[in-house]
Amino acid sequence: MIRILELIDGGFIGGGQTHILSLVKCLDKEKYEPVISASGKGEFRPLAEKSGFKFEPAELPKFYRKKYLGRIDEIVKKYSIEIIHSHGGVAGMYARFYKKNFENIKTLHTIHGIHYINSSNIFRKYFSLSIEQYLTQFTDGFICVSHSDRDLAEKLKIIEPSRTTVIHNGIDLDRFSSGVKNKILMKEYGIEEGDTVIGNISRFDFQKNQRYIIRNCAELLKKHPRLKILLAGEGKYLDECKKIAEGLEGKDRIIFPGSITNTEDHYSLFDVYVFPTLWEGLSISMIEAMACGRCIVASDIPSNKELIVDGVSGYLFNINDRNVFKEKIDNVINRKDIRDKLSDNAFRSSKIFSEKIMTEKTEEEYIKLNRS
Repeated sequence: MIRILELIDGGFIGGGQTHILSLVKCLDKEKYEPVISASGKGEFRPLAEKSGFKFEPAELPKFYRKKYLGRIDEIVKKYSIEIIHSHGGVAGMYARFYKKNFENIKTLHTIHGIHYINSSNIFRKYFSLSIEQYLTQFTDGFICVSHSDRDLAEKLKIIEPSRTTVIHNGIDLDRFSSGVKNKILMKEYGIEEGDTVIGNISRFDFQKNQRYIIRNCAELLKKHPRLKILLAGEGKYLDECKKIAEGLEGKDRIIFPGSITNTEDHYSLFDVYVFPTLWEGLSISMIEAMACGRCIVASDIPSNKELIVDGVSGYLFNINDRNVFKEKIDNVINRKDIRDKLSDNAFRSSKIFSEKIMTEKTEEEYIKLNRS
């Protein structure tokens, strides 16, 4: 039995947290004993415990403080942990400083996007980079969720290439395969048969860029009286997006449901899933939308190109070219035949992003570390 601590910092439900839930669910319980640790504040802990998973709360401040290693040490000793599998930069920092100080553990670090490199704060950007570079020596293995992340990580010297593998994010494909529109939600949101619904499910932050959708769909709302925009999620940019929407003609057709848990029912409402993200590791929400057979229109960042072939399984656009964005949205609104073709191809493409495949490949990494 290999005992693993799945460590992440945030207590909210984000991509990394969703990734951990899928991984722990699918691990072979006869061979692996996983424990999840994250902040106990937020929706992640109750969801993990409701799923029957062991959960140990641990606060991991973004600014490193050595005293917080004590809580990790308590968990490691309580469960006789052999591998700490950290997810994301903050957890990776604490896991690897733990190894530096205690030396009694194997560390596997998954990079879910290299977010700090896009920071406008120059000090944060280069301080975070120098810490990541320093911590490579205390890392027994690395996982990148996309090839583009691996290439960038190697260029930045925050991985050791010989100890790095790419494992794409995976989801529960069966959960998202229905695609039948939820009539109860349609009634709740005032969506009628014959309406065209575009939108997004993401936390509202700078990276996810929902404000781009609102600002660039003003003309489309005028042109298409049965167009509705649904933007689900919470976050610090939600109020700003609502203010932008308030100034638009057709603002009553922009829907903000807030935080949701029944994501598969909401994906079913979309005719077009719009994803103007500025950067990603490998988007779980986009894979979910693909698995639901939604038509995808997404920014042409490198990791999105690993999911979508432009003009085949969706449309990609450069966020700096707003006219192309509007043209592509207008095209899939007007042309159901094109929308259906892109949707069908996206659905087929999603089949390789299974949580079972992801877990099997991760188990191989656990075995390697356990044997070394």
